[in-house]
Order: sequence, then C-alpha cells, then structure tokens
Amino acid sequence: MKRNTWTGIARTLAFLLCTAFLLPCLGCVSAPQRTGSAAIESFLSLMAAGDYQGAYALLASSCRNDTDTPRTNRVTMQEFSDRYTNIFDALEITGVIYKNLAVTSGTILCKATFDGVYTSTLVGEMENSFSLLATREDGEWCIEWDPSLIFPEMEWGDTVRVATIAAERGEILSDGSLLAATVGIISVYAEPSKIEDTSLFISRVSPLLNKTPEEIEKALSKAYNDVAVLEQYYSDELSESVTEQLLSIEGVGIDYGNYGVQREYPYGATLAHLIGYVGAVSAATQEELEEELAALNEGRTEQDGLYNSDSKVGRLGLEKQFEQELRGKDGEMIYIRTAEGTNRRTLYRADATDGYDIELTVDVSLQQRLEEVMELVLFGDSTAGAVVVMNPVTGAVDAMTSYPSYDLNLFARGISSKDYSALLNDPAKPLINRITQGLYPPGSTMKAFTGAAALELGILDTEYAFDEKLIEDDYWTPTEYGPWIWSPIKRTHVKYPISGPLNMRKALIHSDNVYFANAALLIGWDVFENYMENIGFTETIPFDIGVAQPQLVNEDTEMNYKLLADSGYGQGEILVTPLQLASMFSCLANGGNIAVPYIVEGIYREEGIQYDVVSEHVDSLWKTGLVPQEVIDTITPMLKDVVDPTINGTGRQLKVRSCTVAAKTGTAEIGDNKSREISWFVGYRTDVPEEDARLVLVMLEIPADSKYTSLKFDIARAMLEMDA
Repeated sequence: MKRNTWTGIARTLAFLLCTAFLLPCLGCVSAPQRTGSAAIESFLSLMAAGDYQGAYALLASSCRNDTDTPRTNRVTMQEFSDRYTNIFDALEITGVIYKNLAVTSGTILCKATFDGVYTSTLVGEMENSFSLLATREDGEWCIEWDPSLIFPEMEWGDTVRVATIAAERGEILSDGSLLAATVGIISVYAEPSKIEDTSLFISRVSPLLNKTPEEIEKALSKAYNDVAVLEQYYSDELSESVTEQLLSIEGVGIDYGNYGVQREYPYGATLAHLIGYVGAVSAATQEELEEELAALNEGRTEQDGLYNSDSKVGRLGLEKQFEQELRGKDGEMIYIRTAEGTNRRTLYRADATDGYDIELTVDVSLQQRLEEVMELVLFGDSTAGAVVVMNPVTGAVDAMTSYPSYDLNLFARGISSKDYSALLNDPAKPLINRITQGLYPPGSTMKAFTGAAALELGILDTEYAFDEKLIEDDYWTPTEYGPWIWSPIKRTHVKYPISGPLNMRKALIHSDNVYFANAALLIGWDVFENYMENIGFTETIPFDIGVAQPQLVNEDTEMNYKLLADSGYGQGEILVTPLQLASMFSCLANGGNIAVPYIVEGIYREEGIQYDVVSEHVDSLWKTGLVPQEVIDTITPMLKDVVDPTINGTGRQLKVRSCTVAAKTGTAEIGDNKSREISWFVGYRTDVPEEDARLVLVMLEIPADSKYTSLKFDIARAMLEMDA
C-alpha cells in the first residue's frame, strides 16, 4: 500500500474538519489578520485543509527562508510542505482535527494551546497537545512556527524516519541441532571518546585486525554516536587470543550481532546438497532480475518487506524451496530522529514476523556416523557416491549424503573465484546432488523388480530353471526371437557358485544376467514397460526438493529384443536417482506400497519458549498395491540369501550381525572404455517393528577394479546395524 493517503484524501475532508473551531468563512489567506487569534485560527484551518502554501504565507520571517541558501532554524515553503506531506503519508494519516483552542491575547504576543488529532490507518487516532505563538510583524499577525507544531517533541534538526525491522530468517534444525541459523556478525569497534592517544591506539589495533594504520584511521573518522566499526568477523573467525588482546586496549569493544547478521551453517558440509544456501538474487540480465524479483514478491506487500537486488535468498535445496516460509515478514518503525541520530519518540511500530523454522527427520548422530564412514571408506578423487537411509514404511529419511560435499559457509559468506573454480574443476564433482539429481543405470538391483513382475504375471515360478546348457563360456545368444543380430548376453561371473538348477533363487543370489534377460524377453516389452511404469520408473517421485525424472528408455529409442533383455537386468537405457530407487525398493518392505519420501517433519513458528505448529507432515502413500504379498513373501527369502555369508552370494560381505537383512547388489558399467562403474547396494531390515524399520541404499561411482567392490558393504553395514 503506497503512503499517499493524506495527499489525496485530506483535502476533501479539511473543511469539515475545521468546523471543530466553528470558524467564520475565511477570505484570502494573504489578507492582513486583524487579531492574533484570527491569525492562529486561519493557520490551523489552512493546515487542516492541507493548504501548506497558504499556511506558509502566515509564518513569521524569523522561521521562514525565502532564499535558495539553507539557513539554520528556518524553513522554505517547499521544505514546509514536504515535511507535512511526507510525515502524513508515512503514517497514512487520512484526517486532521484541531480542537480545544484556548487563546491568550496580547497587543504584541498572542499565545494559544490546542489539541491535535491525527487519524492514521496505521496507528488509529494520534492525539497531542500543542502550544503556538503569534507575533506582530510590521503591523500584521504572523505565526512563529517550529517543528513542535508537527509533534510536540520535535525540534529543529529532527526528522521523521521510517525504519525497517528486519524479520529474522527461520532456522533449519533436526534432532535438536541447528543446521542453518541466522547469527550475529562479530564487530570490533572503537569508542573515540575513550582513546587518549590515537597514534598509539592505531599502532596497537592495526596488526591485531590485520589492517593498515590508514584503514584504521579512516574507520575512526566515520565514527557515529561515538562508535566506529573497525572490522567484522563471522562467528568462527575471531580467536580467543585476539579477542583477549583487543579488549585489553582502552577504547576497543566487541559487539555480537547488533551491527549485522549472517546465515551460518554450523555443520558446514553436512546435508549441504539438501539444505542449500543463501546468496544474492541470481540473474544474468536486468530482465531476468525483474522476473525473479516479481516471482519472489508475489503475494507480499511493502510492509512485508519486498525483495530487491540486494536481498539474500535461498539459492538451492530447502533454503530455496521454502524461501517464503523461512523469510518471514519485516516490521516497521516510524520515529522522530534527532540530529544526533537518536530516537526521540516512536510514532508507530509494527514488529517483524520472523520466518518459520523447519524441522527435519534426520537423526543427526546417524548422519554424522554416515559421513564419518564415507570419509573412512572412500579414498582419492576417483570415488564418489550417494547414500539414502530411510524408514521404508513411513518414508522418513533418517540420513542421506551426496559425496563428496562442500562447505555451505563458503557460499553464504561469498565464495571466492579461486574456491569456486576448485569446486567446479574437482573431478569428483562435489557440487552435484547425486541423491536427487544424479541419474544412473540401476544395474542388478533391477532384477528384484523383474523377478517380481515375472512371478506376479505368472511368466515364471520358483520351480522354473533356465537351461544352463544354452550358456557357452558365460554368454547366451537367444534363438527364439529370430536372427539375433546383437551381441550375446553375458552372465555374471560367479567365483563360488551354489549348486542346483538356475532358478530365480540362484539367479538372485548370484545376480545372473542371463536369467533376468530371459525373464524380460518372456514378459515382452509392452507388459514389461507397463509394469515398470506402475512401479515408478517413468514418474518423478514427490519429495521436499526437486527430484530428476527417471526413464526406462530414451524418448527417440526404437525398442528391440536386445534392449529389452538388457533392461531386464538393469542396463539398457534405464536411469533412476538414488532417492527414487530407494523408495521403489521400499515396496518390498512395506507390503507392496511406496510411501512418499520426506525429510521435512514440520514447519513451526516460535512463540517465546514454545513452538506453534504451522504444518506437519502427514504420512501418505505414493503408490499402493504394487507387489502382492505372496510375491513379496516369495522374493524376500531370496534377498536374505543374497547377503547370507554362508551361501556366497553377491552380498555375502555385508555381515550384519544384529539384524536380518534382505538386499540386492548391482553393478553397471559406465564410460566409453568401461573403466568406471556404478556399484549399488540396497537392503532393508526384516522382521522388525515399524519404528526400527530401515532401508539403506548405497550408490558408488568407482573405478572398475576389484579392490573397490567391498566399499559399499562397509557403508551399508554401519547404517543397518541396530542401535545399541
């Protein structure tokens, strides 16, 4: 709402308002005033009408300035008009009444007292008592004006200021720990009045602050209200030793928060890709900037605090997704400011509404353990990955990481070009959010879904066995689909094969590509595609931040038998994010249903020492009835055998002792020379109460070298072990 209410409205009300004095009809305002009382009544009537030019004509020469040169305690006609207009507009004053006029007349002086009532849409009625003096000047009565006739407390040199009371950005927290907070900047300041020897002061302070003497001298010259800010620091930058030395110098003080605030991430790189960071509004052109600001300001008013080009906003992750909730609404204070900069009187105050706090589902201790394990297990710049730890029944995320990560404080504080270039050129690509934006072939984890589809559709049963005589030197060439013009299907090499027919159990335990390629061919593309679409392989899963869309095949792909066969064991053109694959796999641990994954537990408003709920997560299902219970009951024992160390399956190295786990491993070759691979593990606790349910997905990008193959098990084991 623009503050132009007085200018447009007051004039229409003025002549009704002036009846408070029961004044006679006024003639020309420049006509001589026969009495002091008449001059006062005329002045007040003109002021009530908003006729500032007419009122100014009645002012005494002692307070007027009819020149172009500023004069102390004098006011020009334009300054006079602007003062009232700007102040009344700021306070949204729609009407003025002067009443209870009492005049004491004399031959040279005429004194008056009266009450003034300003009607404001912000404040309501503002009633003040005034006194006024009229004097004879060249035979005419004139008004001795000064700023106290606007507000009784005002003096020459005072101004009325509108100050924004900035809303404090909400916090992001979990498990009682702050993950993102607004903290005060540490300011080292000087009080010049306490400095006895300026040269000595500068010589002692400058080396401690790592500043030149000239910089300190310049800072001192800008002192305001006996305070000169010498340097500012983030909360972790000023050491105890330097603090102690500074405070031993007479005239030095240290302030915590009154001279600025900063977004801070106490855990640095923890959950960096999820939380995101706060930075300047991003725009390459003026047009883009205007579009961005328009989007940010949608639904906000001037009083809320509009975004501008200097605003700090959420740039990634939850900071961006929940920008409006975290930002809050600014407050406002209108006050009389003295020439010295102090507050003489507060005319209006609307407190800020601080941003809401966001509570996450993350178990911070588990998250820290996850990050410790990742640092211990992975090594060099040739390894990277993502881990998701979640409750497969509720969808709540207990921990997650995209590795390697980066320190959010680098961006919040304004990252240097050198540091940014280092992150961009890091071969491990720490800026990529592999959890929600990385798309990878699922590899052999896909076999659990292919097997479930074959069982549910009646294509295969547990007794069906593939004829291993058709496999020559680990390769199978299908013959039932016409001439096979593609490369043969390569089975997974198994060092310690279990005996018996190549049925689904054995195929899952050893992750046999041939078995599941054959299953996909028997199902047929149309049915296979429909089944996988239903389970979520073509639809983006909802989450608290954006998730990339998975795919079964590229848009322009023409399906063929080889691609269908490869899809059956998780190669081909299938791509999925780690978060979505974890969620889809959870249907086997949740009765065939997929819960909506979430990490935001709720949004809360702080009220003193209490939290009021703004919104809380309500558990919901993304997809239901995907896999019949009888199919789950058939596949789950097979997945348990995958990680049974006595059976020598692909997951035998897991060796979790405190609970039973059902899992699937997977590998997908990537790169033109296939020198790197995506290594998967996804597994869940079985036969546990809902509160102990846990699913862990590990995805690693590693060199295609056997020394890296056990790394995923070390990570998964630490996350699946039951809490002591």
